[in-house]
Amino acid sequence: MSKINFPAIIIIAIAVFSIHSCKTRQQRSDERMEKAIQASIDSVVDLPAIEFSDLMGLTQGSKVYNPSATRKNDILHTKLEVSFNIPAQQLFGEAEILIKPYFYSIDSLILDAKAFDIQKVAIRTKKGELKDLKYKYQDDLLQIALDTVYTKSQQYTVFIKYTANPKNVKAKGSAAITDARGLYFIDPEEKDPDKPTQIWTQGETESSSCWFPTIDKPNEKMTHEISITVPDKYLTLSNGLKTSSKKLPDGNRTDTWKMDLPNAPYLVMMAVGEFAVINDKWGKIPVDYYVEPAFAPYAKNIFGNTPEMIEFFSKLMGVDYPWPKYAQVVVRDYVSGAMENTSATIFGEFVQQTPKEMIDNNYEDIIAHELFHHWFGDLVTCESWSNLPLNESFATYGEYLWNEHKYGRDAADYHLQKDLSTYMEESYSKKVNLIRFDYEYREDMFDRHSYQKGSCVLHMLRKAVGDDAFFESLKLYLTNNAYKPAEIHNLRLAFEEVTGEDMNWFFNQWFLDKGHPLIDVKWEYQAENQRIQLILEQTQNIETSPVFRLPLDILIGNGNQSRFESLIMKNQVDTFYFSADKQPEYFLVDAEHQLLGQINQEMTVDQARELYLHGKTYRNRFAAIDVLVANASVAGVSEVLKLAMNDSFWNIRFYTLSGMESVIEADPENFKSILVKLASEDKKSQVRAEAIARLSSVKDDPSFFATFEKGIVDSSALVQSSAMAAMYTSNPEKTKQLIEGMESTATGDLLTSIAAIYASEGTPNKLDFLKKAYAGMKDPNDRYVFVQLIGRYVISQGEPIMIESVPYFTDVAKKSSAWWMRLAGIQVLSELQTMYDSQVDQLDSEIMNMKEKGTAVSIVQDKEIEKTAVKSKSRNISIIIDTIREEEKDPNLVRILNMFKQ
Repeated sequence: MSKINFPAIIIIAIAVFSIHSCKTRQQRSDERMEKAIQASIDSVVDLPAIEFSDLMGLTQGSKVYNPSATRKNDILHTKLEVSFNIPAQQLFGEAEILIKPYFYSIDSLILDAKAFDIQKVAIRTKKGELKDLKYKYQDDLLQIALDTVYTKSQQYTVFIKYTANPKNVKAKGSAAITDARGLYFIDPEEKDPDKPTQIWTQGETESSSCWFPTIDKPNEKMTHEISITVPDKYLTLSNGLKTSSKKLPDGNRTDTWKMDLPNAPYLVMMAVGEFAVINDKWGKIPVDYYVEPAFAPYAKNIFGNTPEMIEFFSKLMGVDYPWPKYAQVVVRDYVSGAMENTSATIFGEFVQQTPKEMIDNNYEDIIAHELFHHWFGDLVTCESWSNLPLNESFATYGEYLWNEHKYGRDAADYHLQKDLSTYMEESYSKKVNLIRFDYEYREDMFDRHSYQKGSCVLHMLRKAVGDDAFFESLKLYLTNNAYKPAEIHNLRLAFEEVTGEDMNWFFNQWFLDKGHPLIDVKWEYQAENQRIQLILEQTQNIETSPVFRLPLDILIGNGNQSRFESLIMKNQVDTFYFSADKQPEYFLVDAEHQLLGQINQEMTVDQARELYLHGKTYRNRFAAIDVLVANASVAGVSEVLKLAMNDSFWNIRFYTLSGMESVIEADPENFKSILVKLASEDKKSQVRAEAIARLSSVKDDPSFFATFEKGIVDSSALVQSSAMAAMYTSNPEKTKQLIEGMESTATGDLLTSIAAIYASEGTPNKLDFLKKAYAGMKDPNDRYVFVQLIGRYVISQGEPIMIESVPYFTDVAKKSSAWWMRLAGIQVLSELQTMYDSQVDQLDSEIMNMKEKGTAVSIVQDKEIEKTAVKSKSRNISIIIDTIREEEKDPNLVRILNMFKQ
């Protein structure tokens, strides 16, 4: 599963509601580094920056122990026949479930079945007849008394006729999976002209039991067959292969999908809608892309690398893609980023992009993530949610592997740098084991530890054992545990079998303990002994984290002459010596940048210069540039920074540009030509946009305006946005003349810039345009920010637009599918209320002054009436916000609203 990335949303929400994080300024990453790392948000697998439950203190876990589910019965096969009352959002189902006792003899069966109406429970006799069984249905559990005692060698088939009512499901969602109804009806009454009617499912974690009765645990595995009856205009999709399709006389059609290979209940899926299907293949395996018809021409732009990904992962793992097909379907209002349902992945609508939109931001990482799950998560499944990193850490590391294969090590290391930064952000408020049995709620496992920390840990494991052993161990793990559940020790044992080494040291400290190392580095060259002395000290709190055993590589170099030395740090403080016949010009601990942790190593400007010139890898060059940018005014540094502006990897160019504003302002002529060239010619849109931003910081130079005008017609919306901002700063009137002609074609960042200018200027008669633009947006970050801009625009228009817009923002606050979008609506309502409260305060002051001056009573009374009217508007909005607060069920938003109320 993948998650929506919205770190900016959390920051804005905290600022608006005056919630203060427990981070110190020193704990936060350098702003420029964060800007560089986040410059290309090309994945939606990141989680919210902060768990709101953790804002008031560091999360350490609970005292609850969550074991793997006890297996009393084992489902072998589930056969479903389902149809729908779409307007009523109901599913009518008949289930036949083939089961056997797991080991001990049994006389009863308990199935998960959430918010069902049960019409019949029976057992299929040997003659094929149905014999009614006694049952009890309570607390979403269907407890069935069997007709006899069954032993482990006996199978039995239970029949259940039921109605599923997903609207009545009481299970809560989480920050990662925003709703837990399992079955979703989109625009069921066909009232929204901008939204297609669809039906889709979301099973993880334990929500498949919202639409069919099952043992809804990750350590259950079964085959299944689903017959789906829908109006003939709709296409269906489910796991496995379609075995039949039959038109019915009533205008409906029944499609039957069969999955012959066992998979967990949470991976069972359905999708129903008016999709366009674009066919592809990998060898003889069908690879299909289900998109809305408008995006059919771009389906291969979006998903077209999938066959190559399947080929790459199959060869790399030594295990061919194990399922009979691979389909990818895009749905509306999805409750998470994406979901790796076996052979049929579901994506949120944000992945549907035109080629123009994909220039700045594509979702190839998430496509790789969900595909890699088909080995790690689908083929071998975590046996409990405590072991979730066996699914999500691997899928996240799959992104690294794909980038390394397709785009080279620099791109992969940049991706891992983002993973590390993402985990570190969470580590300030949350410190828990990767594999943890003490979570309070299973959804808590879907955090930056399970995803990004786990990915970094797997990279360290790869470096610790070497590539050959790493991939051979993964092959053994997949082969030994195929179509089975697994726990972390299955992975460890595979590595031990391949390497012949006891791996408990690695797994205990990284998977079964919490935190990460903080290492202080001190080194000096001892000329008299012709050696380097290196002192490493682990400074993390060893009461809450272990003293880590750390294999590290050291880079020692003079010019082009460099060498690597390896060491293993085992103690809190260790001293090492390395021979050297002269003073090194650069010296770097963790030269491979494989460590999940923080290394504090001071570096002089001269050392950084030499490291940049000779460091070779992206992370080494980045470490050097980080020092050089901070010392850009030092003599001679600007010449190295000019080289960095032409670096082979785009994020070095971007990061260098982003940190040089003051230097460029002080000496614009020294950088003018290179900035103009980057702004016009760089291959990466993020670099072109940043170069334009740097040019715009140079005051009173009209010669740059032509570069801005060129940027306005750039192929990238990000560059267009940066150019528009630069033009607006340089020549507001000319910029405003250009904007209206761009409204119809603007997307993404450019659309946001246009909205920001309209809000700033208070341009009249643009509210309908802004609402329409918002309705067409797919990216969650864009949508959140855009609601805020519409709010600012409305405030700029004054009365009566403000009061007329209250119902619009109320709808956003009540009806948006994502909780953070509902938060955006509430925030704007709060701003409107604040505006009215300010007016009341101002009127109070005016009335007081009038009374002190002896103003006529009638005039004062008129002003009192005006104050009462404004106060009434504020009160009405307050009532709306209170009502929304009382009705809101999402735990994340409830926490924020409760904090706000306090």
